[in-house]
Amino acid sequence: MSGIRYDNGEDVNLGDFVSYQSSLLWWRWKPGRLSYLPGTSTIHPEMEHDGLKWVGVSGVDGTFRGVLIEPDTQRVRKGVRFVGRCDGTTYLTPDQIPEDEW
Repeated sequence: MSGIRYDNGEDVNLGDFVSYQSSLLWWRWKPGRLSYLPGTSTIHPEMEHDGLKWVGVSGVDGTFRGVLIEPDTQRVRKGVRFVGRCDGTTYLTPDQIPEDEW
């Protein structure tokens, strides 16, 4: 367990199904999967630096977005909503996720 939570209090796990806001200007919610999780994934310098950490969300349309984890609360910002858990057979393990995802 990473200790990181969604806004609703659910634990964040690698491979979770989520919906996320595509950008600040477009408030449309899109489906995606959690593809980077600090403490679980291999450290990536663009996702963990200067005391800040981000989770990575891969959209089903091939896009990728990093979403800040609030340092004080260890919660993912409200732009990501938990939808469901991965059963472990439908997603890559952390060492199989290609580095060029981000």
